[in-house]
Amino acid sequence: MMDETRWLEVLRNKENKCRNYQRQAFDALEKNNNIPNEEQCAYLQMAADLEFEMSEMTRGAERDHHIREKNRLDYKIKEVRGEIDGVSAGPGAKRPASAGNGAAAGGTSGKNDGSVNAGAKSKEEEELDRIAQTWFKEAPRHSFEDVSGMSELKSKLKMCLDDAKATGLSDYLGIPRLNSYFFVGPPGCGKTFIIEAFAHELMDKDYKFISILGSDIISRYVGAAEKSVTRLFEEADKNAPCIVFIDEIDSLCKNRSLPNLPEYAANITTSFLTGYNRIHSNDSEIIFIAATNYPNRVDVAMLDRVELVRVPLPDAEAREAAFRKHFEGRVSLQGNFSFEEMAQKTPMFNYRDIERLTTAIKRTVFREALDLFKDSDKAVQMLSNGKYKLTRTRFMELLEKFKPSPKETILKDLRNWEKDVRSVEQYDDVDINRLYTSNDPLPETEEAPAEQEMQPEPPEEVHTEPVYSLSEQYTIRPDGTAEILFNGAELIGELQVCISGCYIKATPCGDHYSAVYSPEPDETEAEAFVIGEQGYIGNFNVTFTAPISDNAAFDI
Repeated sequence: MMDETRWLEVLRNKENKCRNYQRQAFDALEKNNNIPNEEQCAYLQMAADLEFEMSEMTRGAERDHHIREKNRLDYKIKEVRGEIDGVSAGPGAKRPASAGNGAAAGGTSGKNDGSVNAGAKSKEEEELDRIAQTWFKEAPRHSFEDVSGMSELKSKLKMCLDDAKATGLSDYLGIPRLNSYFFVGPPGCGKTFIIEAFAHELMDKDYKFISILGSDIISRYVGAAEKSVTRLFEEADKNAPCIVFIDEIDSLCKNRSLPNLPEYAANITTSFLTGYNRIHSNDSEIIFIAATNYPNRVDVAMLDRVELVRVPLPDAEAREAAFRKHFEGRVSLQGNFSFEEMAQKTPMFNYRDIERLTTAIKRTVFREALDLFKDSDKAVQMLSNGKYKLTRTRFMELLEKFKPSPKETILKDLRNWEKDVRSVEQYDDVDINRLYTSNDPLPETEEAPAEQEMQPEPPEEVHTEPVYSLSEQYTIRPDGTAEILFNGAELIGELQVCISGCYIKATPCGDHYSAVYSPEPDETEAEAFVIGEQGYIGNFNVTFTAPISDNAAFDI
């Protein structure tokens, strides 16, 4: 469940947007000389949508308020629509004297001779032609080779590719040419990515690719959305063989059983189902794919027409590939730390979580490398040649501070939806709680060995006298500190020692330097980097040893 603070923030944002849309509708009316127009209608529609969403989020008197506001805006939209179409919307409604924004009008005399209507229709069709051209996409650059994990899903889609080659056998057996899939899964799980990879493979076989976002059509003017939906299926039928991908189908084909659903939204759903029935009746060679994060918002009549394809959160193999993509060739890993271990430590992460985490790590690398080497080019050199490394300790420290996106609510909704639309018997041998999550084993609970934070190695050339430790081992004193002594650096200005991300001032003591460091309880080895006013000078390894006893009264 969404916590109360977050709920109030979301509701407040929707209310502000709703008021803003209504102001913009008023501005659009004034800008058009107080003649109702399509832009005004679009803003009113977006405001009505928000009122509907807020009515779903609230209860009692507050919910009733949002329902009344939605009904008021629905009536206003209908009234404006009637003015635009030149039809009286009620007592006292006036017909515009001239057409505005493509609306048909009869001219100053009010005579409707048909020629003006023909002109208005032509203009509308031209606009729809322009929009339809944007639906056709070039081949996506990534293919199945770029998709990691998702083995079952890739097998299903590859089988569909093989079927597309054997049309003769399909025709002989009377197998329908239309294939329809309904991709369902939580946000950020890679639905769009794998569908685009599938389209890439199909376009190599002369398929065209039609791809739209459901919300793009809905954001069109009231009345135009139904025409756009009808045109969508006409284009698909005319350009077969093709693949039709509709993302956010819950915007276009809303569940008509939802309470307080606006009338225009139900009309769009009806238009959508009618268009789909057309390509089904024509048995067009079309692969139809719809995707959503919210299947419970999609009309049940549509669900009966498609095959459900679950897209779970990325599995370990997919997460490993994602980390490799973000880091490989840029940041090296220390010792036996690996991308595989990163994947094991991040169960329930989606691709967006991984992208945000890796960005946070890269920013940390940026700051620490720049602080250490003082020069951007030098830092790039140390990163590119692998002398500056990311350690397991540093990764885990940043991971503990990172908060992945909450998924409990959406996963619960998906599981409940599955139970509602499918028979319970289908789940006798299935763990329904794992349908949309990977089956990766949980990460090991034992802690990984501690390592240094960011580990640069010495550059090929050192222009000062090399630094070296005066001892290989340093005993930890009763106060938990160890005094590290080193020699060799030129006595030029102040020096600092960087150990495990901590910067310590080095104090001259005759012909050598002293730095006091407090190691972590489990820290037995570290690498010390000496930094002067001009930047990096050199480094050396140190080993820490515990005293014989912590007991001050210990008697040998």
